[in-house]
Amino acid sequence: MTQLIPQIPSGMAEALLPEVALARPENLDPGDEFRYSQAITQPTGGLPITDVHLKQLREPIVISARKYGFPGSRPSSFLDFELEVAETLAQWSPLWKAQGQPSGEALRNDCWTFITVVVLPDVALWRWPAKTDEDEPGGRSWKGRMVGGTRNTFQRIFRRVMCLDRGMDHPDRWGLIRQLQEDDFSAILERPGLSSNREIAVCLGEEYLAMKQRLSELSAAVRQDVYRQATKAIRAYGVVQPLDLMPAGNRTRLIQDAFRRYEDELTAVPPSTPDPIASIGTETEPQPGSSRKQVRKSFLRRLLDGG
Repeated sequence: MTQLIPQIPSGMAEALLPEVALARPENLDPGDEFRYSQAITQPTGGLPITDVHLKQLREPIVISARKYGFPGSRPSSFLDFELEVAETLAQWSPLWKAQGQPSGEALRNDCWTFITVVVLPDVALWRWPAKTDEDEPGGRSWKGRMVGGTRNTFQRIFRRVMCLDRGMDHPDRWGLIRQLQEDDFSAILERPGLSSNREIAVCLGEEYLAMKQRLSELSAAVRQDVYRQATKAIRAYGVVQPLDLMPAGNRTRLIQDAFRRYEDELTAVPPSTPDPIASIGTETEPQPGSSRKQVRKSFLRRLLDGG
């Protein structure tokens, strides 16, 4: 039976946020009752969720937050805390169907607004403190952390669980969530054409980590450039051959090959300056790294030819 999570439409949430922004985290503990008079539930099959179930979500997240300084201090990095939140969300039954697929409630932005500003407002404010001023407490960016959507405090972590779960049988199920950095998550999850399928997203995350290891001596900007160029080629190929329908082994090789080609381009030794006299009347071969567009075209041509 579906457990219906209350929803707070974004317009109603706007009225709540100034109060949250001006508060201190320790003053926002909702206690044992999670109520908001204007919250609604969709008129679909299922039963309204109970406070007991909401407490089962809140308690382990608060315990995790306290390990990292909540409510009085903040760690230098929240990645370990958010890994523990991911594990909690993965186990909270109202977010999942029996087959391990996300429930309809888990995909509603307004449900995540309720979870953030009613069930866990103190933790959300501790994670993302509001910059307050007299005219507008908080700000547009901060409001995005409170209201449901891709930047919401907890919904963004849930998306990592949906897309980067290696599976229950994997010995390091949450390894990708533990090892990837904040910018890495954005790079993968903000491209729906690649992240909407978990198998593709996991494969992409694995190769992204492998590439970062191979190019560890180069700057983060260079590694990010390799990722951008590789994913452009992968998405271009996906227009011709849906990645979802490819055999897993072929899809893995496709993604690996795309990364390696752009790595080779960036790490190729630049050609020495040719002798202007000796080169008269001769044709020079194109050198590696001369054109990213050429590399991408060559990559796509080889794939489409079955090479």
